[in-house]
This record gives sequence, C-alpha cells and structure tokens, in this order.
Amino acid sequence: MKTNAVKKLRDMAFINAFISIVDNKLAVIENVTCINECNEVFSSIDASGFTVKIWGSELCLSSFENNVIEISGNISSIELEKKSGLSGK
Repeated sequence: MKTNAVKKLRDMAFINAFISIVDNKLAVIENVTCINECNEVFSSIDASGFTVKIWGSELCLSSFENNVIEISGNISSIELEKKSGLSGK
C-alpha cells in the first residue's frame, strides 16, 4: 500500500527521472539532484532516485539549469541504476 501511495505522489508531483535522447548526440536529464562525475568519456548523474551513467566520447555537460542537464557528444551507452532504499517507480 505504501509503495502505491509513493508512486502516485511521485507521478502527481512530476519528480520522476525524465530522460530524453536525441540520436547518439544529446541526452537531456530532468529532476537532477547531483552530478557525481563528468569527464570526456563518462558521466554519472543522480536523478530522482536513480543514477544515470552515460558512456561515450567527447562528452560535454552543456547546461545545468532548473535541475535539468544536457550532455552532448558521441553517446555510446546509457545505464539506469536504481539507488537502494528509494522508490523510483
């Protein structure tokens, strides 16, 4: 019951992690809470109960406003990892 209530609250408050991908050149991540690491080949970002890991080449964090991040470059893979103890559904 608690899980369903948390899920409904997250959906209504729009605090889920939203990820938009444009080809292999741009990833836009919304509801970012923390930038863990960012370099030319790897970026790790926390967003609403998940860690988003992006691998590629020539990666560049080009924007960080209103908890939204844009990462551009040659993206080769994106991994979404649920942080333990948090509901990301």
